[in-house]
Amino acid sequence: MKRLFTIALLALLSSSTVWAQRVLTLEECIDIALQSNLSIKRAKNQAEIAKAQYTQSKFNFLPSLSASARHNWFEGLAFDQTSGSLVNTTTLGGGGSIGAGLTIFDGFSNVYGMQRAKATSEAAEEAVKGSIQSTQATIVSAFLQVITVRESLKMQQETLELLKGQLDRETKREQAGVGNMEQVYNFRSQIAQQELTIINLKNSLETNKLTLIQLLLLDPSEEYSFEGITTNDAELEQEIESYNQVYDRSVEISPSIRSAQLSLEASEKSLKIEKFNWMPSLTMSAGYGTTWSSNLRNPTDGSVVDLSTQFETNAAKSASLNLSIPLFTNFRNRTNMQVSKIQVLNSQLALEQAKNDLTNQVQQAYLNLVNAKTTYAAAKQSKVNLDQSFQFSESRYENGTIDFVTYLTSLVNKNRGDLELIRSKYLILLRQFILDIYKGELMEPGTN
Repeated sequence: MKRLFTIALLALLSSSTVWAQRVLTLEECIDIALQSNLSIKRAKNQAEIAKAQYTQSKFNFLPSLSASARHNWFEGLAFDQTSGSLVNTTTLGGGGSIGAGLTIFDGFSNVYGMQRAKATSEAAEEAVKGSIQSTQATIVSAFLQVITVRESLKMQQETLELLKGQLDRETKREQAGVGNMEQVYNFRSQIAQQELTIINLKNSLETNKLTLIQLLLLDPSEEYSFEGITTNDAELEQEIESYNQVYDRSVEISPSIRSAQLSLEASEKSLKIEKFNWMPSLTMSAGYGTTWSSNLRNPTDGSVVDLSTQFETNAAKSASLNLSIPLFTNFRNRTNMQVSKIQVLNSQLALEQAKNDLTNQVQQAYLNLVNAKTTYAAAKQSKVNLDQSFQFSESRYENGTIDFVTYLTSLVNKNRGDLELIRSKYLILLRQFILDIYKGELMEPGTN
């Protein structure tokens, strides 16, 4: 009874583990990565900062407004400005004021500052898109690596079953006296090698799965399974659009190029700000304030004048128009302009580098896709020939007309052809996905 209970418990735990296994598709993996990737989150935070700075640059055109209030206590000899007398007593006093200021002209700093902030904000948004593109490419590559190794493992396991069947057949023939132990040992040796290959592939599969799980920032202690990608020969063999179409579309939507262009625009606005810093600035200000003091008394009875009367009597208004001309700034303006010119040059170089990088990446991805399709066509035809050759060798081996080495060579060639077909198929998918990412056609991220 105890043994039956233990078996039932183990079966229950086993079924629970299988039931708890999470199956993820490529689209789900990409969506998870876009939600959890730290680089994307940092890029989005930077975009929010740039957006807030752009909003503030608009508010810089508004007038400033401030208010203040104070309450004073003083004991001893002092001149009381409110009462206009020299006193030697404990004095209570206070007052309040409100003031406003408006920049009429500041050498276009606010205008160019707003334009610079806008370009910086848009560049930050493009940086988010660039981070998304990079994450998509990384996840696609890691996901397809898992699927490729898993398919290879499946094929090697099928080969192992084939060898085991042959071993069983040779063992029975040897026991019946029509075979020999050499063939049995040959198959046992080959099975051992095949089992080692399978173990290595299993280890590789687990390593690649862990890499993908870590990229997704998932809990590696949980069980995950990754759903394969279904495709057909028509999709794998469909004609590729021309390179010029692919490149033009990639340039049109490239976040890296767009971000570099906007960064160049922002640096040019900074240079304009520095060029106009030598110009005078004109500001206007106005204020209203009043005070009260315990020393201000009625001449008739010596009582302290009430607050409302003091506030009204002591009220003061002011307005001013201020012109500031920078005659000498210790060469700061000159130095800042030189630095801004160099920053513009660096931004131009960054834009050129972004264009060169995209050109190289698209050229390489396009060539890789063309080569993958060529390899797939050759591997597909090769598989047909190798399968036929193996069937012929298997039949001849069973009839005793060829030796084990010839049979094994045919089997190895068949396996190599099968693996090459799998590899080339997933290479096509990978290269096509990469080109789709450059063209902005992989998928709409669920996090945007």
